[in-house]
Amino acid sequence: MISILYHKTTLLVLSIFLSIGASAQCKGFTKRKCLPGLEPYLSNGQLNAAQMTAGQNAEVQLTFNKGLSYRLLVCTDPYFENTTYQLKSLDDTVLASDTIKDTYASQDIEVNQTQPLMLQIQLPEIENTNDIVRDGCVTILIGFKED
Repeated sequence: MISILYHKTTLLVLSIFLSIGASAQCKGFTKRKCLPGLEPYLSNGQLNAAQMTAGQNAEVQLTFNKGLSYRLLVCTDPYFENTTYQLKSLDDTVLASDTIKDTYASQDIEVNQTQPLMLQIQLPEIENTNDIVRDGCVTILIGFKED
C-alpha cells in the first residue's frame, strides 16, 4: 500500500515539474523568437502558449476593442512550418488567415466595434518515421497601438 502511494506521489510531482519545464521552455522560445515580430506594436501582456504535437488543433477566443489597431502574431516551433490559422467572428466570417513559414506569421487588424473573435490554429500532420512523438511551442501574441 505504501509503495503504491509512493509511486502515485512521485508521478504527481514529476508531472508538475514537467509541465513547469514545458511552460518555461515556451516562455523562453516566445521571448527569443516571437516578441520581436510585434514591433512597433505594444504587447497586451498576455501570453497564450502551449506545447502541442503535429496534427493538433486549438481554438482561442480573443477580444478586440474599437479604437485600437492590433497585430496578431502566431508563432510556432520551426518543426511546425505550414501551420495554418484563421481569425473568425463568432458568426464564422473569416477576418484573417495565413500559413506560417519558418517561425511566425502576423496580421494587422482593425475592428469597427469591440468584439470577441475566435482564433483557430491547425498544426500540420507530419510523418513520424521513428515513433518518437515530437512536440513544440505554439504561441499567440497580440500587440496594439492607438489609431
